[in-house]
Amino acid sequence: MPKATNGEVIIHYEDEGSGEPVLLIHGHTMDRRIWDPVMPGLRAAKLRILRPDLRGHGLSARPDFGYHLSHHASDMAAVFDEAGIDSATVVGYSIGGGVALEMALTLADRISGLILMSPVMPDRPFEAAFMENLREVASVARSEGIEAAMLGPWASNPLLEFSFSKPRVRDAAMAICREFPGAEYLATQRDRVDREWTTPNRLSEIDVATAVIAGDRETPGFRSYAEEAAEKIPGARIEFFENCGHLLPLEEPDRVAQTIIGIAREGARLNPGTLS
Repeated sequence: MPKATNGEVIIHYEDEGSGEPVLLIHGHTMDRRIWDPVMPGLRAAKLRILRPDLRGHGLSARPDFGYHLSHHASDMAAVFDEAGIDSATVVGYSIGGGVALEMALTLADRISGLILMSPVMPDRPFEAAFMENLREVASVARSEGIEAAMLGPWASNPLLEFSFSKPRVRDAAMAICREFPGAEYLATQRDRVDREWTTPNRLSEIDVATAVIAGDRETPGFRSYAEEAAEKIPGARIEFFENCGHLLPLEEPDRVAQTIIGIAREGARLNPGTLS
């Protein structure tokens, strides 16, 4: 598996296919495998797909600190450099959506299209129940280990409740979460989520084809984040997938793939220099 280096941090990523490049950024406690159900559709479209593990996740490095969105965005730029890609369509899911927004505002010349999937809104507070659960997850991880935290409090997080009512989705998600290696990452999340945003209140500056998608059974907080992003990013379109919660890549992989394909192709038309 290829790897990129950002200072002392090593980011592992998968790189397959050719054509318009697409970067897929996973969410909290997940890794690149959450995109597995989406990949058949993307392969059929003959896109080049990069799937990194964020720092603190999967096979990537697990530093004791440095989990701001700006650090993650800088890591993704290192992936671009290592892969020889000038720019790409960037797809950010959940906390990955916050990373994608950070990239769109600080690395704008490297973004040809943007898809925000149930994104966090970096300068907006999380719902109280979510934060309380996150603190419990961090506490259990420190006292009993990662697997106990993932199978215990994290599995009952209100953010995942509707998605986990579907056994297939729950099984697929927990197969990833129970292997989550990031004790260091969780330690930084004990009292807050490190989402400091380098460039707040600048969504109106984003100037690429943008789609915002979320489940119609999302929590009110995440639904409001999606609506705010779509309202403030010029020309952004928004769609709520019916009978879906937070885990869209696992719940509706074919529709997710079609959304990615559409934005990637639109971005390639508007930015013909993106193909490496």
